[in-house]
Formats: sequence, structure tokens, C-alpha cells
Amino acid sequence: MNKSTSRLLSVFVVASFMPLACSVAYASTQKIDKKQLLSNARQKYYNLKRAGLVELESNIQPNWDVVMGPQTNAATLKLLNAIHFSMAIDSQSTFNMFHRTDDYAAKQKASGALDAIYLGMHDAVSRFISTWSLFMLTSPFPDPDSECEIEQTADQIRFSRKEQNNQVTTITNKDLSVSEITVVGESFTASLKPVLETAPTGYILKGYSGDYRTSSGARETLLKVTVDYQEIKGLQLPHKVYVETVYEKNPAQIEWLFTDYQVKVR
Repeated sequence: MNKSTSRLLSVFVVASFMPLACSVAYASTQKIDKKQLLSNARQKYYNLKRAGLVELESNIQPNWDVVMGPQTNAATLKLLNAIHFSMAIDSQSTFNMFHRTDDYAAKQKASGALDAIYLGMHDAVSRFISTWSLFMLTSPFPDPDSECEIEQTADQIRFSRKEQNNQVTTITNKDLSVSEITVVGESFTASLKPVLETAPTGYILKGYSGDYRTSSGARETLLKVTVDYQEIKGLQLPHKVYVETVYEKNPAQIEWLFTDYQVKVR
């Protein structure tokens, strides 16, 4: 495998934004019906499970021209196109990703030269799915019966709680559209800013930007993701994902398509 290919894809292992959960801690200054507000917030977002999704499978087709950029050559592309990726999300929303390799790439596969490609694609796609699922399969808000502190101001609502020793804050506007989710840990800070499209069925995640920094300043990751959708069996499912990353001042891009969906609905 071309060394530059391995190096470039290794960037995607660290550059995908960490999966985020709910929110952080601010004292409420007014009486709020937390359970009702959280229930309303969850209903504001398009949710594939509510729309009838049971499970799905899809092929994943990387755009190697985008990944490799000017380093692309015919021999490398022939090898990369001999790798085939797919994924599945089951009825419990569990994600799995798979790959297979054509006979053409058998020698490279046997030598372990393709391992960085497998790992890079798996991490890029799985971490995208983790963030995407938060908005499209589950919810960026906690269960209405869970512990969550809420502060409401003139133009913002902040949902707060502690998760795994991290301080997590979800900020929305008055219409419950998430503007930012922040996570503060012992040695890092992270921020996710979603791009939401307003649709009759609820907010749909169209992309997001991410920022991850260590407190020492030794590591910084910037991330920008855009998502195009397609309608399959009446469901809005991802079609194309484009990712731009900057890790320790090194920029990289990756793009892939979700194709050949097999979808089970209620």
C-alpha cells in the first residue's frame, strides 16, 4: 500500500468527532416542567424509529479521488476499488461494518498492507454514525424521566447533566433547535455545532462542525461534515457524506456514498 495512502487514512482514525450524549449543569432560575419540555424537545426531531425503521443494510462506496487528491494514480485506485465496504444497523440500533476484498488485492491483504485502509474507513464511518444517530435514531435530549437540569433564558434553553465524569451542555434556541453541544472533561474540551434543516416531520441533521482540544494544547482536531439524503421506503436516509478534518494542522478530506440499501420497516 502506498505510504501516503496509509498516512492519510490514519488521520481519519483520530479526526472523527467523539460521539456526544446529553447535557450539562446550570441552575434553573424559573419553574419549568422538565418532563414536558424534554418530551416536546424529543418530538421536535425527525426520528427514523418513529418513522417506521426496523433495520437497514447498505454498501459504502468511498470516493478515493477525494481521499487521495493529487496523489491519485491508476494503480492505487485499482487497488482501493478492490476493497468493498458495507454496514448494518439492527433493530436495537447496533451498528456493524464489514469489508471484503477482490482477488486482485489478495497479496496486499495477506501482507497486512490494507489494514490502515480498513481501520481508517471503519473509524470514519462508525464515528459519523455515532453522531448522526444521536439526532436521527435516538435523541440529543435525555429521557424525560432522567436527571437533567434546565435553565431557560430569553433566547436560549440549556439542558445539563454529568456523564462519565464529563460536563455536557446542550444549548438550543426557543424552538428547541440545538445550536451547540459541549463536553468538558478532565483534560479536554469538545464542541459540536449541528446544521439542522426544518422539515414538516421535524429537524433533520444536514451536517455539523466539531472542535476537540486537549487542555495542554498538544492536540487539536477540527471537523466539518455535510450530509445529503435520499428517500428509501418513505424514510430519509444518508446518501453522501463529505468530511473535512484538520488534525495537528494537517488537513484531509474523505467522502463516501451509502448505496444499495436494504431496509426493513414496520
